[in-house]
Amino acid sequence: MKKTKCIEWSVAAIVWALLSYAIHYWLGLQMLTVGTLQWSYGLSYAVLAVLVLGSVARLRITAQAPVWRMLALLVSTALAALEIRLQGHPRQDFVMLLAAAVVGASAIIIIARYLPRKVLQRWFGIEEQE
Repeated sequence: MKKTKCIEWSVAAIVWALLSYAIHYWLGLQMLTVGTLQWSYGLSYAVLAVLVLGSVARLRITAQAPVWRMLALLVSTALAALEIRLQGHPRQDFVMLLAAAVVGASAIIIIARYLPRKVLQRWFGIEEQE
């Protein structure tokens, strides 16, 4: 049961990353301003951070939640950088879009630190382990 939930969260994260890529590609074709794209990247990578953090927590690499949060932020940032590079944005836009994605992911990581224990247990799948 534990492994199945980890796979489900990982698949959801991968599907969301691919969907996010497609949405951002389409928005890029619409010739939207970088400011509008920043909102899209921030929100998209906030959702991705939720999924990645849930997946990392279920992998049980370590029992320490701060490590889970750090790994989720690193994975989200790396995926954002890869997506923006694959989209072919100029360097100045790359930095602005990556910053928006990192802020979105960081907001979730910070919120995860202060949520009630019951919410965190469901999100991290802690009750499944017991």
